[in-house]
Amino acid sequence: MAVDKNYHKKYREDYKKKMKYVNVAVPISMYEELEKLSELDGKKKVSALLRNMALAYIHQKTFVPKEIESELKELTFLIRNVANNINQIAHHSNVVKHMVDEKGLLMEIKKLEDMVRDYTLQQLKK
Repeated sequence: MAVDKNYHKKYREDYKKKMKYVNVAVPISMYEELEKLSELDGKKKVSALLRNMALAYIHQKTFVPKEIESELKELTFLIRNVANNINQIAHHSNVVKHMVDEKGLLMEIKKLEDMVRDYTLQQLKK
């Protein structure tokens, strides 16, 4: 049993050197909002949500809930599928020697993808 005590004591000392607890007091109404967000994000604890939000702020990124992130990924996937189809059309036009502005088409798709992402992130900031 003495080995366990020393092991745990050393572990706690090492942990204290690596980690710092931060306590935050919030009004109940805000806590309830955070709880709802945490559930939407698939987290079980508000503390995990707050940690992720704080890290997003520190790294100057927008915190995107999982639900919205998955929608963004799906939209990006669909847009890229369209881009792939356009690329195939451009390839076909090259084979039959009828010129299509491939780069222009792909740039339009990239603009569309950027607009969707920018709009979504802008809405999240509100």
